Amino acid sequence: MINYFNIEELDKIKRQKNKVLLIYFITRGVCLACLIPCLIWYWRLPFMHPNIKLVKAIVFVIAGVYTVFSCIYLGIKHARVKKYYKLCYNMATGIQEEYIGEFLRYSEDIEQKDGVDCKSLIFKEWNKYKKHYFERKVLVFYEKEFPQLIKNKIVRYVVQGNMLLEYEYVEEKGEQKCEQ
Repeated sequence: MINYFNIEELDKIKRQKNKVLLIYFITRGVCLACLIPCLIWYWRLPFMHPNIKLVKAIVFVIAGVYTVFSCIYLGIKHARVKKYYKLCYNMATGIQEEYIGEFLRYSEDIEQKDGVDCKSLIFKEWNKYKKHYFERKVLVFYEKEFPQLIKNKIVRYVVQGNMLLEYEYVEEKGEQKCEQ
């Protein structure tokens, strides 16, 4: 079987998630390192001192920049990395299912799977209960290249939550009906 998803990707995305959090906490520490001396300076100033307005302006600017940065960074960068990590973790630890189908085509349409952008492979499969063929979409990561599949070839593939993990071509004549 040819691996499309490797466990090393989970380790890589975990390191990236930790790096994103580290950058956020370093930024938080720098902001606190700037705010604490300003607050101490403010408390030590006498009542109605002319520098009080300057201290307040510095604190408001630092707090405002930090708040905007936090909303954008945690809401976009960290959220995307966290969703990608969660999907990879589920792919590595979840229940895997194996199917056999005829590969029909690639689809570049963007689809969301647990908040992660995906594109899809379309397979024709035999439904043994309904006794007819149907099309199955198998998702792959949008950032990665499509696996090199040959059109109209019979493929055995393993998915977890409809995300492709590994695949191989089926050469035997007995399995060309796409039955499981």
